[in-house]
Amino acid sequence: MLSRSAASSPRTCSTTFARLPDRVNPELLPTTSRRPRRHPLRAAIVTLLFTWFAPTAALAQDATDQSRAGIDGPYVRRTTDGSLTSTRIVADQSDALRTETTTLPADAPSFELELLPKVPPLRVTIRAPAEPPPCRRPRPDQLFVLSDIEGNLPALLGLLRAGGVIDERCHWTFGKGHLVFLGDLFDRGLQVTECLWLLYELEARARAGGGELHFVLGNHEVMNFTGDVRYVRRKYHENAARLGTTPDQLHARDTVLGQWLRTRPVALQLGDELFVHGGMSPAVVAAGLQIERLNAALHTALAGDGKAEPVDRALELAAGSADGLIWYRGYLQAPVVGDAELDAIRKHFGVARIVVGHTLVANIGFVLGRRVLAVDVQHAKGNSQAALRIGDDWYRLGLDGVRTRL
Repeated sequence: MLSRSAASSPRTCSTTFARLPDRVNPELLPTTSRRPRRHPLRAAIVTLLFTWFAPTAALAQDATDQSRAGIDGPYVRRTTDGSLTSTRIVADQSDALRTETTTLPADAPSFELELLPKVPPLRVTIRAPAEPPPCRRPRPDQLFVLSDIEGNLPALLGLLRAGGVIDERCHWTFGKGHLVFLGDLFDRGLQVTECLWLLYELEARARAGGGELHFVLGNHEVMNFTGDVRYVRRKYHENAARLGTTPDQLHARDTVLGQWLRTRPVALQLGDELFVHGGMSPAVVAAGLQIERLNAALHTALAGDGKAEPVDRALELAAGSADGLIWYRGYLQAPVVGDAELDAIRKHFGVARIVVGHTLVANIGFVLGRRVLAVDVQHAKGNSQAALRIGDDWYRLGLDGVRTRL
């Protein structure tokens, strides 16, 4: 059975998104498992915030988490005067941990990041604050897709190398190809910070090499941004305490990574293919929403601009309900979307196929008449896979580089 631990007990968070179960597809493709029940948003006048609910479920992750504070960072913040401060947790010669804070050079802010043993350090260059990228782009000839890495740096590096996306020194080698990460880089793993900086730096290296990197937000990114830290490992709780903060503030809006991530889309269209973490539900079509409106609603909410207005249907369907883009499981868990409903979704967005993560499958593959490609596998169990498209041909690819045509 494929499983991940589910939420524990009902709580309400000050930043109020709908807390939904983090359940998975327990069978192979397709499944007849029960889909999470709907959790309607509370109707209220709020400061662009959602209401979050958590159903009673299995034990929280920290019940078995034996990790402890460790080497971490840097966490780079922009101060009010425009300078950049870098804070790391480092170990001295006796392996005792200490906090190290420096100011990055204003003319060329960069730093070296240790990744894994025997892997050369990654030179990360800080860029100007990010703007939301276009959410509709032409279809690339080559495409590499993976999701739900959850802080597993060996899996992320291994797949990118196996797919020819990067070389041993993390140089971009995918040419004009596009890399799509379909959400959930946060939680469960112990190298979340390194994974984030790697994708941040690869975005610039891809662009310089003629390609693109797209980071599509998943439910675990949004959970962390809104104070839901149930799946954050003990390491990061203890590291945050050492830094005088809380886990949800490690990537706050004033940090380089936090600001960058809050401008990433929740839906991306590349030609005739649509990319979302959970899926597009019939409710989105019924509401007449397009991806620009969905992305803008979530960007505004995560920016926390202080406007008081009613809860927005676009915001609810972006991230605040079981029918929302980051939570929907109706392509893989019962009740499965009907053929006519799925065709209506594809027609509404003008796409032939929808690519999703979020719901575990035994192997990456097509469902629902090849109209949906599911790419979430159990990286933590050693079953790391990615999807590769060359022209019109799709392949499943493992850490050994072997391609299996889909």
